[in-house]
Amino acid sequence: MSWLQRLYQTYQHASQRDEDVQAQDTHALMPYYHVNQNVQIIVTINDKGDFVSAELCRDDNGKVKSRQLVIPATNASANRTSKPVAHPLSDKLQYVGKDFFEYSTNKKDLYPLYEDELSTWCDSPYAHPKAQAVLNYVNKGTLVKDLIDADVLIVDPGDTSKLAYPEQASDYPDSILSSLNKNKGVFDQGSAFIAWRVTPTGLGDQQDNWGKNETWRDESLFEAWQQFYATLDSVDGFCYVTGKDSPLASKHPNRILRSATNAKLISANDLSSFTFLGRFTDNDKSIKAHGLQGANISAVVTEKAHSALSWLLTRQGKEDAGQAVVAWAISGKTTPQPVQDITEDDPLDIEKVAQPVQSSEENNINSFQRIEEDDDFDDDEEDDLISQRDISDNQPVINDAPQPIEHSNNLGYTFASHLNNTMQGYRQRLDKHDQISIITLDSATPGRMAVTYYHETMPDDYIDALEAWYSQFVWYTTYKDTKTSERKLTIKAPVPRQISQVAYGARLSDALKKQVVSQVLPCIVEGEARPFPWQLVDLCIKRASNPLALEHWEWEQALGVACALYRGYHLRQSDDKKRSYTVALQTDYNSRDYLYGRLLAVAEDIESLALYIAGEKRSTTAQRYMQQFANRPFTTWRNIELALKPYENRLKSNRAGYLTNMQDLLDQIMSRFDIEDFNNDSALSGEFLLGYHSQKMQIKLDKQQAKQAREDKKNSEDTNETA
Repeated sequence: MSWLQRLYQTYQHASQRDEDVQAQDTHALMPYYHVNQNVQIIVTINDKGDFVSAELCRDDNGKVKSRQLVIPATNASANRTSKPVAHPLSDKLQYVGKDFFEYSTNKKDLYPLYEDELSTWCDSPYAHPKAQAVLNYVNKGTLVKDLIDADVLIVDPGDTSKLAYPEQASDYPDSILSSLNKNKGVFDQGSAFIAWRVTPTGLGDQQDNWGKNETWRDESLFEAWQQFYATLDSVDGFCYVTGKDSPLASKHPNRILRSATNAKLISANDLSSFTFLGRFTDNDKSIKAHGLQGANISAVVTEKAHSALSWLLTRQGKEDAGQAVVAWAISGKTTPQPVQDITEDDPLDIEKVAQPVQSSEENNINSFQRIEEDDDFDDDEEDDLISQRDISDNQPVINDAPQPIEHSNNLGYTFASHLNNTMQGYRQRLDKHDQISIITLDSATPGRMAVTYYHETMPDDYIDALEAWYSQFVWYTTYKDTKTSERKLTIKAPVPRQISQVAYGARLSDALKKQVVSQVLPCIVEGEARPFPWQLVDLCIKRASNPLALEHWEWEQALGVACALYRGYHLRQSDDKKRSYTVALQTDYNSRDYLYGRLLAVAEDIESLALYIAGEKRSTTAQRYMQQFANRPFTTWRNIELALKPYENRLKSNRAGYLTNMQDLLDQIMSRFDIEDFNNDSALSGEFLLGYHSQKMQIKLDKQQAKQAREDKKNSEDTNETA
């Protein structure tokens, strides 16, 4: 019940916003008891019910195209399928055209259904002059003739007293057929949707009380229909949302999800004990006298709540395969979404922010001391270029070699500042006492939908939870620059979609996608109080440990996600089991699994460069043996080390400086092993991936920093020569 109340309150707040604020909103709040409908024809009449003109709907370029407009609807007409049910004002030509039956081959005249709906409204105390004008016009029975005379409809060339049923739209270019769909192999013009524009005949009325001519923009018309239709739910009772006696809802809206338009959240209206299962004794007589025995909701409340939910999902929600997730503030202010990357609009490019720092003996223990040249390759996710760097070092150590970067200080501070600024921006948008709600909807069948998760929190707690997720589950990953289409390196947390693809593969079923979202979402919105499920971590580690089974870009994504989840999982354990890992390389961390991962990264980089020099494009020994290495590291490392010898000999002739650096790095890592740990051949934990990827990124960033330093030095020398 609380989610209905929050949605109702959201509708009340959103509908009372200033007109300027509403005009700036990309998605308009739908008036309740109304639906969006694709319209093909707009008919203009005057307030006396006389035909003025008719036109086809077109886009900004003048091409015939349907327009989505707001029309009044009943619960029955909004949910209609094959059974004929009429909308009360705007509808298809076969409903609103009194003379359509004469021009068509239809076996049933549907106009009486439409006339009955519109007449009932116009005969009530809530009648509207525009609706009355439409009723006066359609009762004349000249709509189809007027549309034919206006060249909007197409007649049969062999019989001008009948409408045409063409099979090819190309036979009639720039016609209504361009915006219609085929029905049983032909274009049925009776399915064209009609909307009304009503103009006043008196100038004074137009200036003062008439309002907008377009019925889909006239708020007074909206309100007239809402007031009338609310009275049709004649059973009055106590509404549990508003706390007042009002007409209770007998049916509830659909059209909430775009992927399941007929699915309803509330549809239990079975009085034969199949739904209630004996819990209630409702029957038609008791409902008419006292309302439902369960929680009663007024008709207006359910309409407003569902309208607000549909608006929120369209405006800021995330919908995929019948599952939708949205977080919103009661005030209607834009809220960061938990299943989307909140930093994608302003990504952190760590290759740009990486800067040299003052070296120290502690910081340089595992860094390169002699890097003089680097290559200039494009980073393509389809090719393994990150580890294939062309480094020339035929010279001895030089005194002015670029200083290495200490990533744990530099990038860690930059990322923390970037994240803090992003979160602070969200905090400033929301009021401290504004209620934040998060809801997940799942449509398992075409007609049924359920709330599978609902959580309420305060803005500061919600932002703190997001900040905890984006700081604890953060790791290296790549993104595509929208301006240059280049792949760039950044640091961020994975979203549920990426986690599901890594855990179960890119071709996973919709059911598995939904399952992963339901597992991950509480970990995002509830903060550190909710531990991450180990099952997903384990699945991602296993896929990341098998690079030969994936495309290179898939493996890179799997590696980043697996490291992020393993790191975050251990940060959310209890104090006695908690482990803290940094994204940057931890040169002073001597865990067996972490050190073995670092060895694998260095071995891979050595072989990658040797293969590049020889012009060979194939997987390295480290990549081929990675899965086996994770299961038996001591035995497998011996095979990898022996396989490195030919490549090291190849590098001695033209990359001697680079090879010396790498061999020194291997020796430094080996010296940190405890002899018993090194000889232990038991399987490695996911921690080895952290050591492997951090070492790999350290090498990459050091090379880029060295390259930038050489370019800066060259530019400086050129400037001095010019001066």
